[in-house]
Amino acid sequence: MKTETYGGSQGFGKTGKALEEFGEKQNALNARLSEHLDALARQLGEAMDRIAELEAARRSMEEQVAHCLTEMDGMQKEIDRLRLTAKLNSNTIDRLVKKQ
Repeated sequence: MKTETYGGSQGFGKTGKALEEFGEKQNALNARLSEHLDALARQLGEAMDRIAELEAARRSMEEQVAHCLTEMDGMQKEIDRLRLTAKLNSNTIDRLVKKQ
């Protein structure tokens, strides 16, 4: 970015010196602003990289949670099946005991 907006000029009387001082101050201000803009651009780039990393981690966590939920559903079905089997076996045992 071009920060030198003043290149020197001749003026009438004291205006040349005043213009030169103003121009040099303006050039210094432009240089500082350019440095700040560059720093902000770097910070923004770093923030965007961090956001991308966090989004990737979030997607990974969502996949892991979905996998766990699928496994838990399968386990719940197996538990329900075992409960039913135990209940049926208990009823069968009770009937056999009563017949004797």
